Amino acid sequence: MDNWNNKIHISKMTKGFFMRSKAIRVFPPDTNTDEIISGKYKYDELDMEKLAVHTFESIDKDFYEDSKREKNPMIVSARNFGCGSSREQAPQVLKACGISCIVAESFARIFYRNCFNVGLPAIECAKISEGVSKDDELEVDYGSGKIKNLTSGEEYEFKPIPRYMQEILDAGGLIPHLLKKGGF
Repeated sequence: MDNWNNKIHISKMTKGFFMRSKAIRVFPPDTNTDEIISGKYKYDELDMEKLAVHTFESIDKDFYEDSKREKNPMIVSARNFGCGSSREQAPQVLKACGISCIVAESFARIFYRNCFNVGLPAIECAKISEGVSKDDELEVDYGSGKIKNLTSGEEYEFKPIPRYMQEILDAGGLIPHLLKKGGF
């Protein structure tokens, strides 16, 4: 019997999956959804690829272009990332920017679930913002719940994503997951 059969179900996205990427930004506590994407754009554009050019524009004018320069960029944050409004546009524009994962000490709960609803992995990891700097190379092992900072050598542990949420990510978000399962 192979080692994978002795573990909690690991879906296709996470089974043996190591993501190696740069942390293109490390955000402070309480980064809110209006900083991610201003509410003034909420009715202007439905195409998230077009809306993404405004991501973090009020606090970081270079974010969009920097996110497009890296392969599978990641963002790291201190506590309470995504607080504020509950608009799904915030995680949608991050995904449209190419963000492959958000690692934060904690998330606003609605934002956290919206990330999974749109197919964007969100990982809660204590003290991650204290040991990661902009442009650090990180390796995330979704299956074992470990993050290694390849730049500094520091390692962190996180609670692996539950199976049902892995399945939502595998499908590309909640709606594709429900359609795959035959609806509600």
